[in-house]
Amino acid sequence: MNNTGISWTNLTWNPVSGCQKVSQGCKFCYAHTIAEKNKGGAAFPNGFEITLRPHKLKEPFYQKQQSLIFVNSMSDMFWEEISDDYRDEILEVIRQTPQHQYQILTKRADNMLRYCQSRTLPDNYWAGVSIENMENMGRLELLKQVKAKIRFISFEPLLSEITDPDLTGIHWVITGGESGAHLKDPNIASKRALVYEENKKWIVKEEAKDWVRGIKEATHAAGGAFYHKQWGGTGPNAGGRELDGKIWDEMPDF
Repeated sequence: MNNTGISWTNLTWNPVSGCQKVSQGCKFCYAHTIAEKNKGGAAFPNGFEITLRPHKLKEPFYQKQQSLIFVNSMSDMFWEEISDDYRDEILEVIRQTPQHQYQILTKRADNMLRYCQSRTLPDNYWAGVSIENMENMGRLELLKQVKAKIRFISFEPLLSEITDPDLTGIHWVITGGESGAHLKDPNIASKRALVYEENKKWIVKEEAKDWVRGIKEATHAAGGAFYHKQWGGTGPNAGGRELDGKIWDEMPDF
């Protein structure tokens, strides 16, 4: 288990590492960068290739404080390279540690739905999908079919306006802009960032405020909780977190 700078969780737990990029939101994946930079070392001997870590399966049992746990921050639980048998081992740990809440986030919503349809999910299993643009809104409809107590969406990195989303049945929504050193390139920032740099400060684009407001309003209209993680920039907090003078850090009931 690891402490993390991700503000919407307490700990990360990685019984698997490695993944493959599947859509535009993956282009500047932080997990890929970290794993490849440390390839050959003890933490990431195989870089970003699939690496099962069964020795980590017992870690949640030793975590005494009740925690929100983000599962596989360095992978995707529903990557096709991971077997259902190994997913079952992860799910059984979740079932046996009901004192914790587990946040599972995927871009492979079709595989998540396939897997979950034949299993009963414990109440502490949060089913989530990442959606970065309108092109991938199909993940929302697949998520709605997953029978989890909490279903959530991470619109991060938010790369386009999300028009008129029907968030009925979604309990929690996160928004966030992309961050990373690559945004020092103004051409990249103009296409992907919610912020722009001026006089060494990162300023939120007006259109980005409208994008996030629209998601917030749709979330509240559907009765969900809204969490704005970051505007982004070279670092996660470079552009701050405020929207309309407020920090939005709502959480679902659990």
